[in-house]
Amino acid sequence: MLLTPGSTAPSRIQSYRTLAYVIITLVYLVIGAAIFDRLESADESLRHENLTARILSFQQRHNISDQEFRNLTHTVQLRLQFHKKQWKFIGSFYYATVVLALIGYGHAIPNTLAGRAVTIAYALIGIPMWLIMIQSVGERLNALIRFVLKHIKRKFQRRKEPQITAMELLTCEALLTVLTVATGSYVFHRYENWRYFDAFYYCLLTLTTIGFGDLVPMQKNDYGNVGWLYILFCIMFILTGLTIVASSGNLLILRFVETNTKRSQHERFELEERRRQQVRVVGDVISSNGRFITLDDDEDIPTLLTPIGVQRITIGNSSSNLSLCSCRGHPSFSFCIPILCKKKFKRKQQHQQQLMNSSKQPLVRSRRTSQQETSYALQKKTDFDENILFHRSHTIRSDKLQQRSSV
Repeated sequence: MLLTPGSTAPSRIQSYRTLAYVIITLVYLVIGAAIFDRLESADESLRHENLTARILSFQQRHNISDQEFRNLTHTVQLRLQFHKKQWKFIGSFYYATVVLALIGYGHAIPNTLAGRAVTIAYALIGIPMWLIMIQSVGERLNALIRFVLKHIKRKFQRRKEPQITAMELLTCEALLTVLTVATGSYVFHRYENWRYFDAFYYCLLTLTTIGFGDLVPMQKNDYGNVGWLYILFCIMFILTGLTIVASSGNLLILRFVETNTKRSQHERFELEERRRQQVRVVGDVISSNGRFITLDDDEDIPTLLTPIGVQRITIGNSSSNLSLCSCRGHPSFSFCIPILCKKKFKRKQQHQQQLMNSSKQPLVRSRRTSQQETSYALQKKTDFDENILFHRSHTIRSDKLQQRSSV
């Protein structure tokens, strides 16, 4: 029976931590919604008013009805959609890359039923394959960076086996990410005539697999009129950039898992310590840490019995740690175990030693006969009666010891 229950279990702490993560994420989403609503709502309303005014002016100037205007805009949209060919081999290859990379620009969409069905099956099979490939290449990239850093440290620090920390790997991955984004921004700024910030915006949205589709390269002309080097660069930018981002993500996840593992081990260790420190009632004795104090007939200083050995303690070291002996209702030392006397404790130690010796040299033991069982039960009852007499005889000495400590 536990008198003082332990603190919160690690699983409950982990549940609270998960709930905190969910709440923080929801709060972050609400903050983002408020910010984007503040930034984009007014501009959206203004653009809608300007567009409505231009449509009304166009209808009045050309004297056309609303239905005729809708037909005209639909025709213009179809013309804009087919002003360039998207489904040549190189365009299809770029489409397949975007599908597997989970970007989804929306610049090219299948219009046939067969094309959409094949896209679903192709994505279900290819996306796991793509993720495994990116994961494996990212691990090899981390191994290459670790090898280069070890070579540099071995050369400049004169160490045979230099250690590479996770922070050093993350720093190198961050530098590679910055270099990739800067290179892609420059190339797209030059060949697509985008503003440099727009090119930077496109690179970040692509490498984070957001892919709104408002900016897509190679859309000004047919793929046949685009240089092969530029097409190869666009595809390699996606492959290389996503690999670097995936390797960085692997390092961050490993770092997070390692931190959580250490925290869980520390919490588990603290919980076990508190369980060992908590007070228990077993039998007639209140115990806190599994130790027992006895007082022999010729002793005024109690003897502390531990599994390590016999230790003497003084009144000053133990008088502040008193508990209650439940058999007589008198105060006693809190350093006690649920046994009745030192004799039984010694016998228990001898039994444990015999078990250890028997485990080293196992012997085949026959079952006890009924006569041996009877004699064993009688001996156990006799020992129990002796223990009770011994415990009652020492209660008076415990009272004397308590009175002396209070004086």
